[in-house]
Amino acid sequence: MRVHNAMTGEYWIRRIVLGPLQVNTYLVAGAGGDCIVVDPGDCSMVEEVERAGCERVIVAVTHGHFDHTQGVDCLVGAGARLAAHPQEPRVARASVELARLIGIAASVQESEPDIVLYDGGVFEAAGLRLEVLHTPGHSPDHIVLYDRAAGVAFTGDLVFKGSIGRVDIPGSDPRAMVDSLMRVVSVVDPGTRLLPGHGPETHMGYALEYNPFLRDPSIVLQ
Repeated sequence: MRVHNAMTGEYWIRRIVLGPLQVNTYLVAGAGGDCIVVDPGDCSMVEEVERAGCERVIVAVTHGHFDHTQGVDCLVGAGARLAAHPQEPRVARASVELARLIGIAASVQESEPDIVLYDGGVFEAAGLRLEVLHTPGHSPDHIVLYDRAAGVAFTGDLVFKGSIGRVDIPGSDPRAMVDSLMRVVSVVDPGTRLLPGHGPETHMGYALEYNPFLRDPSIVLQ
């Protein structure tokens, strides 16, 4: 999908579904070979960025769960820079045990962030100017990456179409999830496309009307 951002120019976003848990990996390509890979599900993304003509790559991770990070070290080894919340490497290491418990083989992430994504920070690449929203609940390091001008938000496992990320796994926190959902509702414009970590994309206006967890985040605690 090709989009024009009045502030930063033209870019396109491609969704690639990877891994046993069908994670959505997003490849964002802007002008001049600048690219972002959001949540690389496996090492096949190295070939994808080569085919896309990417010359400068940032790997942006919404959270460190193994299904979202299995391609991180491969991309970093090929010259990409990692952008992630400061807690992400710890969560990534711990999530390998979660993978084992559900019978999935996962590698341990060795890479540390080159670009540390703190709450309220902004980073620009590949035609996007992404604001960092720290949104714990599904995991303590979880972030949403939101470009208000472009009308797009990478929501990871915070918000799906009609649902939200699990809060019954190690490291999750239902009360933090309620706060994070309330924050997203208050910050993200209704016209924004939501690109989640699993399943089809949705729209903030649609989610506010039809996603019960955004209509009333407190039901997470029920």
